[in-house]
Amino acid sequence: MAGLPPLRYLRKTTIIVIVVFLAFLVHRVVNSLMENEVVQDVDEAELSLVQSVICRHIVSGSPFGQDSVFEENIRLYFYTAIPNIKDYKDDTLLTVWYRGLDTVQTVPCSLTGDVCFSMIAPSLLQPGEWSVDLVDKQRLLSSRQFRIEPAER
Repeated sequence: MAGLPPLRYLRKTTIIVIVVFLAFLVHRVVNSLMENEVVQDVDEAELSLVQSVICRHIVSGSPFGQDSVFEENIRLYFYTAIPNIKDYKDDTLLTVWYRGLDTVQTVPCSLTGDVCFSMIAPSLLQPGEWSVDLVDKQRLLSSRQFRIEPAER
């Protein structure tokens, strides 16, 4: 018989290696099945992410004049679309405007449907690096950076 040798001639180490290898394969199969479920949960969470922009105007409920560089002495809006807005209370959504590391203004978000927006007056905008954060209590929902340049005379 020229096939496999009888099992009694296999060493204990060989049997242990085969058992460990099979356990590893079972682990990988189970792990890959569970990862598929987790990926589906993550995809649903990504769909509910907050989308935000800095713009010059809001026209018919949509942002207009989006950019990341603006001249001083113009009014700017922080426009945010929040798909699951029912999960938040309007009194807990705040927009925090920063110039560099300094907080310039903190205002509650104005809610309209699934959109939250806030405005900063032109008199507060000085040249430099700026950012705006949308926060719900202590949780950051969205952040945008932009720059204000001196107006050309």
